[in-house]
Amino acid sequence: MKKTKLTRSLLAACSVVALTAVMYGCTHDGDDPPAMTEQEACEADGGTWGDDGCTTAADKAAEMLMEQRAAIETAIGAASAAVAAVDNDSTDAEVSAADTAIANARSAIADAANVPAEEKAANTGTVDEIAGRLSAAKMARMDAMNEAEMAEREAMAATAAKLYAGIAAPNGDANTLAANDRAAAYNNAGTPTGAAVDTHILVSNSGETALTAPIVLSEDKKTAVAALYGWEGKRYADPDGGDMVEAMVYSNVGEPTEGAKFSATYTYNATLVDGSNTELTITSAGDTDVQGRIASPSFDQSAGKKEFELGANMVRVMVPGSYHGVSGTYNCTPTDANTKCSATVAASGFTLEGGTWTFKATNADDRLTDMPDTVYASYGWWIHKSADDSTYTASAFVDDKGDVPAATGITALQGTATYMGGAAGKYALSSSTGGTNDAGHFTARATLEADFGDDMITGTIDNFMGADGMSRNWSVELMEQTMTDGGLINGTDGQGAGGASMTKWTIDGTAGASSGEWSGSLQDNGDDGVPKVATGTFYTEYGTAGKMVGAFGANKQ
Repeated sequence: MKKTKLTRSLLAACSVVALTAVMYGCTHDGDDPPAMTEQEACEADGGTWGDDGCTTAADKAAEMLMEQRAAIETAIGAASAAVAAVDNDSTDAEVSAADTAIANARSAIADAANVPAEEKAANTGTVDEIAGRLSAAKMARMDAMNEAEMAEREAMAATAAKLYAGIAAPNGDANTLAANDRAAAYNNAGTPTGAAVDTHILVSNSGETALTAPIVLSEDKKTAVAALYGWEGKRYADPDGGDMVEAMVYSNVGEPTEGAKFSATYTYNATLVDGSNTELTITSAGDTDVQGRIASPSFDQSAGKKEFELGANMVRVMVPGSYHGVSGTYNCTPTDANTKCSATVAASGFTLEGGTWTFKATNADDRLTDMPDTVYASYGWWIHKSADDSTYTASAFVDDKGDVPAATGITALQGTATYMGGAAGKYALSSSTGGTNDAGHFTARATLEADFGDDMITGTIDNFMGADGMSRNWSVELMEQTMTDGGLINGTDGQGAGGASMTKWTIDGTAGASSGEWSGSLQDNGDDGVPKVATGTFYTEYGTAGKMVGAFGANKQ
């Protein structure tokens, strides 16, 4: 076969550079090169070969164009949706998400190499419009935030002014009403008639005139109050509405302890319901010990009586609960068809009435849990707001539930002791000239140092935390004063009488002038003769800008 000029050139190239015969269409025997396969032809033109045949370079470019357009459309849609979600109530995270979505849309346009320039320009214009909407939303949000902040500052200024006017040092006795009282105490006297002993807080105040009766606060069992330096917290409030009166109380309640087996302590009553000798008859009327051992999730009222309906075809009411810390079931057979079994809040626990109540332990060999202390020291603060919220009155108090032993033999002691615990109260920083306005309640740490050689004691309140959860760089110095042989600090009754002992409030490292008063007592001698507990109240001022009243409770370290 006659070789063409092109063929001869290719053969020469094959021999010179030693390339493969297939690549150049060469053969060893000098025949014409074979024709390309479809795959070779596809790939030679820049296409991609696959199971479905050849995807040409033009097809690939068209697919890439579609993908890039889809990415742009998705990114612009996400940016538009993110911006639409930004309003005056949006969080910083939501605003940041909108900024990111717009940036992603711009990146999608920039990365779209196959999209014509004029089309990319149009998409960029769309994103610019979305960015403009976000800018306007940000400005509106900032204006709203500024207005809200201004309103919040104005509200805080108003609150601070009212609380500043209403804070006063403890004074008087909640059980003996007098004008200008600033007192609160446990209802140990059981007055007024109908108020349960010990389970209520009495508040005596209202400004210049004496009340006809103390305000009775009941425990708010639905509001959890965190313990403070190991002292249990509780909230008390006036359940009758009208004026808002509340107290926050911290108590040195001992932990429950495990006792003997239920079966070893309680011999099942001879008066049985089911004849199985497994139920204990509960007689709670007039027995405070029994009342204090009764508990059930169904006995959930904070005051008064709760009645229980007898179910259809039932002869007894059945209520799950515990007695003396052991789980089981209360059963009650109504007295008659017209009487309902009931549980009434008692001084400590519940009184079960309306029929014959029994208790059956789930496991009679479970251990008893001794009930928490019924005798302990407490401290706290209270506030009285008028129904129209125009006037506030606030102070602090210390009191004992039950008869906490007073300290004895202080003057015979030598050496020192440190008492550490918590403090809580109300404060107000009030300014009408552009200064700080801040008000509310606080918790803090209390530390007292007693020198029994000199019978002198000092203290510090620090580590302040506001109700907003933010710390305050404050401290209050409780200046040195004497202790009596019976443990009274400043020889007072713990309600602030006397007022000779001064305090000093420091804010951000700058101390105010000496002011105010503090008082308290040491109680409950330990085996070593040293009192184990210290409680007291304090009142301090920061020039004409601030007032604070609080109370503290601390244990010997």
